[in-house]
Amino acid sequence: MSQNNIQPQTPISNGFDAIKKAHKLEGNPDKIKQYYEQWSKKYDEDVLSESYCGHDYIVAYFDLLPKQNGKFLNFRNPAIEILDAGCGTGLVGVALHRKGYHNIDGFDLCHSMIEEAEKKQVYRALKGGCDMTKRLDLYPDNYYDAAISGAVFSLGHVAPTGIEEMIRVTKPGGLIVVNTRKSYYDSTNFQEVCDRVQEENKVKLVSYIMDAPYVDEEGAHYWAFQVC
Repeated sequence: MSQNNIQPQTPISNGFDAIKKAHKLEGNPDKIKQYYEQWSKKYDEDVLSESYCGHDYIVAYFDLLPKQNGKFLNFRNPAIEILDAGCGTGLVGVALHRKGYHNIDGFDLCHSMIEEAEKKQVYRALKGGCDMTKRLDLYPDNYYDAAISGAVFSLGHVAPTGIEEMIRVTKPGGLIVVNTRKSYYDSTNFQEVCDRVQEENKVKLVSYIMDAPYVDEEGAHYWAFQVC
């Protein structure tokens, strides 16, 4: 579908309305691009006005993940290379930077969101126009020590199979950390996809937290996988 065929979005009135409208984008990349082009400059203000804390929580979760049997990479090393998948305006990147991580790359579908992320000056490299439901040819196999994705596996956005690209670009022994809104988890086949990639020996489940803080309206589930 070309962007010219997308109907103009209704003007965004407040943070809650903006978030709810984003949940109705049907996973359509053209609709998502158009909506976030409009929303990018107010995104941080709007989500934070709804007490959004998912970015801080997912980074704290990542930072505190225990090592098991000495087989994990040294994730406390600030030199590890991290991919922020679907980085948006860079809220996760800022939270990672505060924890001392500095080799952070990010990508997003929407170029204007990337422009906002660039202003935060915490990323090593940023790329726009990246659809993580398709192969990300700009990113090689087995490259990153960890891949993190916050507020991406949400209604109207990325399908659960998007986690497979995160797995592909992460080194064996590396970590995949994502959060899923409770409503997204309940209404998609996210659990089925996670079960399948474990059965295929692509990842092992490290830990998860259900119904943890995310935004005023709703909690989220947080997941950590180790790449096999």
